[in-house]
Amino acid sequence: MRRKNKKGNQNVNADALNFMIREAYKTARTNIDYSIIKKGCKKVLFTSSSKGEGKTLSSVNIASALAQQVDTKVIIVECDLRRPHVHLALNLTPSPGLANCLNGECALEDIIKPTHLANLSAICYGAIPPNPSELLSSDSMTTIINRLSEEYDYVIFDAPPVGVVIDAVPIIKQSDGVVLVIRNNSTTYPQLNKTIDTINRSGGKTLGVIVNRVKSEDTRSGKYSYNYNYRYE
Repeated sequence: MRRKNKKGNQNVNADALNFMIREAYKTARTNIDYSIIKKGCKKVLFTSSSKGEGKTLSSVNIASALAQQVDTKVIIVECDLRRPHVHLALNLTPSPGLANCLNGECALEDIIKPTHLANLSAICYGAIPPNPSELLSSDSMTTIINRLSEEYDYVIFDAPPVGVVIDAVPIIKQSDGVVLVIRNNSTTYPQLNKTIDTINRSGGKTLGVIVNRVKSEDTRSGKYSYNYNYRYE
């Protein structure tokens, strides 16, 4: 079924839009892969300037795209302990999860959950703690990251917005690169500059920017809108 724009012209159909979004994620996957030149596990952190910019959806879809590669083990870690959404995107039970393990309530093996993709696992948040910054900066978190690095080809961190809280800073220091997610016509330049400055001061490397809610144009079919556009540095 094709949609019509205000002038009555036919736009691309939903299948075509979904195809383009999938291809955009595959392009981002390739760019991330080539932006981190190292052997062994690659650790990538996703963050944003503020809430509601599509950070979690982007991180989950990139993790899924990475897991579709042959013999590639990927795990996504729900590190936004204040406003967790990874478990919802993957339809997983959140507990037991990261906060439980960091508090010593269970072992790492108890919180790793399989997903609908054979090569993709996830660690959900578990519980919303009163001290997320302290938990994420703890020695226990470093131990978890090191252990995951030994078992997986990619570790994807869905981190809190660095423009709002400092929770993500300790993980930025341990990651190989940061992908910044912004929303078109929502994120301001001062917010973006502040976020990039925070990443730089934390010793992080910005791999690129994912811009959500961008209107694009197809010369054959007229204008249409889709959710994801990518710009890599």
